[in-house]
Amino acid sequence: MGKLDIKESIEINTSAESAWEIVGPNFLNIADWGPGINKSWNNESVPATFEGAPAGGRFCDLGKFGKADERIVHYDQAQKEITWSAKIDKMPSFLVGLQNALKVEGISENSCQVSTNITADLTGLRGILFGIPLKSNFTKLQKVFLKNWKTYAETGEVSDTKKREIAKLEKK
Repeated sequence: MGKLDIKESIEINTSAESAWEIVGPNFLNIADWGPGINKSWNNESVPATFEGAPAGGRFCDLGKFGKADERIVHYDQAQKEITWSAKIDKMPSFLVGLQNALKVEGISENSCQVSTNITADLTGLRGILFGIPLKSNFTKLQKVFLKNWKTYAETGEVSDTKKREIAKLEKK
């Protein structure tokens, strides 16, 4: 059995509080700025179990990849940490226990380091065979996610990529 463990980080030129606000308190609104997410909304069947958490989970419409059911498994407002598990309609069966852990750490008054760590287990022969290309795809997605977060945090505007996604959705 293999393991997916991908860590990426980026410096954002805004306060840690501002960067955290986007992914922590505004967890439900990831579709406002997140790439590849057409719509996001509260999963009302999952109670918020962590103090300060905005919800217990959310659903995300990922277009051709289906719907994601994401549930908060760790939330620490003081440490600016959030981790959620994800089950995606069109996720391969050999990818098990997918999670994404985010952390925001202040560098100065107007800059912070944000990091993300995607983990999952890769099972069976298909997990072995497809582990390397899957890791490559997740690494690219993670970098795009961080770049979009940075753009939104620094400018209050969505990235050009997200603007194109929104325009495409509005045409439907």
